[in-house]
Amino acid sequence: MSKKVPLRETARNAFILIVAAILWAGGVNMVHPKRISWVEDWGNRVEAQAVRENIALVQLSEVIRVLREDSRLLVDARPVADYARSHLPGAVSLPFEAMAMHPEVIVQVLSSPGAPVLYCSGPECDDSLLLALELRKLGRADVAVFIGGMELWRSELLAVEEGAAQ
Repeated sequence: MSKKVPLRETARNAFILIVAAILWAGGVNMVHPKRISWVEDWGNRVEAQAVRENIALVQLSEVIRVLREDSRLLVDARPVADYARSHLPGAVSLPFEAMAMHPEVIVQVLSSPGAPVLYCSGPECDDSLLLALELRKLGRADVAVFIGGMELWRSELLAVEEGAAQ
């Protein structure tokens, strides 16, 4: 026959188990080389990492100038569905998460004459930065990132294009 454990004892044991798990996770986080910061400015995390990685940052005014002069390739690092809904005029789609599935776009980006400008959803999206780091590994060291991305572009009520990549 099994012994019935009172509800109070079960709750106490569950509480002890939860506290032990929290303490264990906190301890592991403290010694792990890729630990999660307890306090960080998450709004500027991507920008700060780009600066640490020596990736050039581009402001909205520069993106507008690039569009006006057609001097550099704009690259949308967001998923294809987001690109199809709306993207910066003339931008090509090279989603970071599916980069390997778009070799023709990779070649276009690697061979474009001016430094490509990459963007994604907004300042907290790191797809453009991650794509920049991958393109750097492939030999394109002069990539730049537009941190404001689609969020800033839309907030300024600037024109967008719709439709899937050709």
